[in-house]
Amino acid sequence: MFRILITTSLVALAALTSVAQPFKTDPRDLDFIQISDDVHVAFRPDPLRYWVEGNVTIILNETDVVVVDGSGSNRSARQVIDYISSLTDNPVTVLINTHGHGDHTVGNSEYVRTFPGIEIISRQETYDYLTGSGIGYVADIAKSVESRKEAGEAEMARVIAEASPGFEKVVANLRQYYEHDIDIRQQAYREAVIAPPTITVEDGVTLHRGKRTIEVRYLGPGDTHGDLVVFLPQDHIVATGDMVVHPFPYGFSRHALDWANTLDSLAALDFDTLIPGHGEVQHGKSYLRKVQSLLRYVQHEVNAAIDDGLTEDETLARVDLSSYRDQFAGDDPVVCYYFDEYFAHPNVRRTYQSIVASREASSP
Repeated sequence: MFRILITTSLVALAALTSVAQPFKTDPRDLDFIQISDDVHVAFRPDPLRYWVEGNVTIILNETDVVVVDGSGSNRSARQVIDYISSLTDNPVTVLINTHGHGDHTVGNSEYVRTFPGIEIISRQETYDYLTGSGIGYVADIAKSVESRKEAGEAEMARVIAEASPGFEKVVANLRQYYEHDIDIRQQAYREAVIAPPTITVEDGVTLHRGKRTIEVRYLGPGDTHGDLVVFLPQDHIVATGDMVVHPFPYGFSRHALDWANTLDSLAALDFDTLIPGHGEVQHGKSYLRKVQSLLRYVQHEVNAAIDDGLTEDETLARVDLSSYRDQFAGDDPVVCYYFDEYFAHPNVRRTYQSIVASREASSP
């Protein structure tokens, strides 16, 4: 058996040679799209290239600009600022952080440097995260990436050994990060200065800009406990941060049960366009409905597994998400890989943990 595994791996490595490509582009480079007369979105063309880069929403007003999320590096934030300057002479006066994760906030400092007096709005949880230990991984990566590279080598070896259909593309995706992008990330984090919010809100705040209303709303926990959404009622546009991402949801939320309920409140808003935290802008509510269905299905299946006395690991093995994987990922091996790694495995585990904790809390 050992000899067969080695032979398979050698064949796999030979196959990888034919798909490996030189790494030339910078993972911080953004594209831009205009989605209405005065609303633009900055995005990274490949949302599954790691490290990930959050979408940025640009709202052009009569006398100022409001931006939703601050990018994941100084370079990406500078690209957004330069793009804004090509559209208007008005300053950015407000930056809204939908949540604290670094791919949405590390670039805050570039806005502070460029627009003195800018206000940064978030929930208190995001402020605490950015001023506490929550974003400590930025300093860790700035100091060393060797352990992460070793973990990456182990993961690539695992994918090669399993040799699932299309595994070569998965390994090429991983190689791009661990052999190229991670070094760019380290340098970016060495240059990073964390700029925390200057205003925190509880339920939200409404900004009035001429005829436009910008509603910053707290609908409940989503990807984090402090998620905010930004709703433009006249434009029928909502920016969700990582509460909704495309091409599939991130499953790392520690508030898995609350998240599904929060999406019900999001779906009740009168919007035609949804700007997710990552990935393609969505029109209508069909994608959101698909995410809601997925989360409810996981909750149902995990509840049933717990009723049957299964452990967390046994539940993970039993919950079958293949039909949903087909819906979200199709036959793209890279999307399938990340559907499992970024959604299925973490969400099943955290749903299990949340249900067990809820049952224990309610028992006499």
